[in-house]
Amino acid sequence: MVQVKRWSVAMLIAVVMLTAFAFSGVKQAAAAGPQGLQFGRPIDDSGNILITDQVAQELADSGAGFVRLNFRLGPYTSDTTAFYNTYDTIVNRLRSKGLQVIGLLSNESWPGTQSDWTENNAENNVSGNGYNDFIDAFGYMAGRVAGHYDGVIKYWEVWNEPNCWGSNPSPGVYTGCSYIYPSNFAAMLGHVYTQMKYYNNYDVQVISGGVFGHDIAGYSSGSAGADYISDTYYEGTAVGSWNWIHDHTGSYPLDHIGQHVYIDQGGAVNTTQLNNYINYIHDAYAAYEGSGTTKKIFMTEIGWTTDEVSESVQASNITSAYNVMKASPYVQTAVWFYLQDEPDLKYGIFKTTGFGSSDKKTGWTNYRNASAYEGKLSNGTTNTNILNYFNAHGGMATNGSPYDNGGSAYVHYWDYGYVQDYDGGSIGASCIMTSASGTFQVRSGFWETYLQGSNHSYLQFPTGDEFAYGAGTRQNFQGGYLTWDPTNGVVVH
Repeated sequence: MVQVKRWSVAMLIAVVMLTAFAFSGVKQAAAAGPQGLQFGRPIDDSGNILITDQVAQELADSGAGFVRLNFRLGPYTSDTTAFYNTYDTIVNRLRSKGLQVIGLLSNESWPGTQSDWTENNAENNVSGNGYNDFIDAFGYMAGRVAGHYDGVIKYWEVWNEPNCWGSNPSPGVYTGCSYIYPSNFAAMLGHVYTQMKYYNNYDVQVISGGVFGHDIAGYSSGSAGADYISDTYYEGTAVGSWNWIHDHTGSYPLDHIGQHVYIDQGGAVNTTQLNNYINYIHDAYAAYEGSGTTKKIFMTEIGWTTDEVSESVQASNITSAYNVMKASPYVQTAVWFYLQDEPDLKYGIFKTTGFGSSDKKTGWTNYRNASAYEGKLSNGTTNTNILNYFNAHGGMATNGSPYDNGGSAYVHYWDYGYVQDYDGGSIGASCIMTSASGTFQVRSGFWETYLQGSNHSYLQFPTGDEFAYGAGTRQNFQGGYLTWDPTNGVVVH
């Protein structure tokens, strides 16, 4: 008999009270479904929340597991109490639907101008190292925001399209858009990373802001943003603090690399070039991280506007692009830009007219098919036992989304039957398992214990769901059973 202790009831109550005081109503963060979606501005310049309950539901119904959320200041002068109250409402709303958040800290997240954030750049100043007052304040803000949402938001993207510029008035000088010189960007990543993960040990992953990939001057590694990534690594290690950070944390100050791709905007996507753009970015960071790096690409924007292509071409591009990205060993997730059209941005999978069935563009179905993994095997077939169980037991709000827990985000065979891992819903981590004994779910503390040591091979698959038993609960398996009560915790029998 193996006994696994849980916290005492008194300790749990104390933690719950502290958590509620700090940030009311948000579920524990967890791994999400493989793909993502973006709505647009979460708040307007008056502080009105634009991500309504209906919007959150439509994001979930689309099949997305991640939502990219830009923490823009709007009317707030900084990360004030009112700022946090507003975003708490939004994050709670998204999490209640089983959605995970990729938080974006952009040029809209702290007051300043381009001259502020590019001051002291090494590219145009002999003694410059990229660090400046804006980056100093921005990094401390990032640490506070990550701390506020620690255990709730795991992924933080730092800056948006750092290589995007509108004018090149003289050699080596770039202005416009959200451009920040590589030395400044390296300094920013270093400061944010240490505030989140060195001086504060928050459970987060830092994603470098998605570099703007385009084909304005043709397909190339430079157009993909790979040269900018290389320059950032160079500046960070040559004049910045990256070597010190690596020595003290075991990593350069980014856990994953953000990428945006907007190629072939007037027609069908060239899938060979899309794959090349992914490889260009991977090769750029792998040159510094090593060929065996486990760091992944987060494709935090990709899209086609129906101002430039037909709905059918947009839909076909969604399918083709996601097939490429899902097949790449380097891409962790891909966020479609975005849910609903705006008058001057027609990238959405819904029209501006609403969220009814007649408002769906052709691409809605293509995105849903590309992003929804519930009950699906990698060959495209459906395990109806797992899908039906998922739908009959609370859907996404309860179970969250499928994710890769070491086997695959898809339904896959595991020794005694088929399984699919879920996380992000109200019940926490779980696994829906189907075998000759039936289709059942192992979740929360039972699931954590099931994965320990040889418990899987001893217990095998469940023969029923968890049920009330004495002062606690019990679940039966083909080879034994699990019990839990407040005194003994989880026990393997």
